[in-house]
Amino acid sequence: MINSFKHKQAGFTLVELVTVIILLGVVGTFSSRFIADNVVLYQSSVNQNERLNDARFVLNRMAKELDSAIAFSVRVDGSCMSFVPFNAAGQYLNSVAREIDPIQLIMDPVSRKLGGDATGTFVDQRISVLTTSAADFYDIPEVADDSIATIQSYIASGSQATLTLDYPLDRDSAASRYFIAESKVRYCLSAGQLRRSQVLLTESFPLLISTSGVLMADNLSTESSMSLTNASQFSNAILELDFRFLLRDGNEIKFEHQVVMSNVP
Repeated sequence: MINSFKHKQAGFTLVELVTVIILLGVVGTFSSRFIADNVVLYQSSVNQNERLNDARFVLNRMAKELDSAIAFSVRVDGSCMSFVPFNAAGQYLNSVAREIDPIQLIMDPVSRKLGGDATGTFVDQRISVLTTSAADFYDIPEVADDSIATIQSYIASGSQATLTLDYPLDRDSAASRYFIAESKVRYCLSAGQLRRSQVLLTESFPLLISTSGVLMADNLSTESSMSLTNASQFSNAILELDFRFLLRDGNEIKFEHQVVMSNVP
């Protein structure tokens, strides 16, 4: 006797297959959107961090440099800010007003550590005593004020130094304060960039600001600006920095920073 067996085969119906396909499509759509949104969010976060690092670098750099700026030398001309950093500062001991005798002064801490080796360090650099006009720092040597002169000799001895000038200074400082400098620095905003240039006091800054100097920051909005409250005999110079960095999504991050340059007459 031959037994015949009917095998019952299990499977999916067409309705079940269509349902699964639809569900997979819905899940895939939402998953892709979720992944895409997270990718955009990640890229935006990276871009913001890049701009934040750029802003932190340039603001810290400018603030650090301006710590050694002669307060009255700071000026803002259009989209550019210039200043004269001092190499040494301190007090002189004898009157310098219209004196042809050598000037006796107390050396700055850095030069003092060098002792006698500091002799000749500042020859051909400029000494400033109570210079109250920024233009006088930048007009050297043609029409400079008589509060600035060139150092011809610098002899160090102990904590003091003796120096001679190319011509006498015309005034004394109330605090017998002097500054010695040899260069000037300029920061310019142009074409979405911030550039830095540095030249000797006897030289002129490059005329083309959009390509000259070192690139310090880019991706800046045209709304970025620098403004200055000038120093006076009784107040400090205050520089307002308003830098706006552009993001890839078209938005911008605004950074406002204030730098105070102490005025020691």
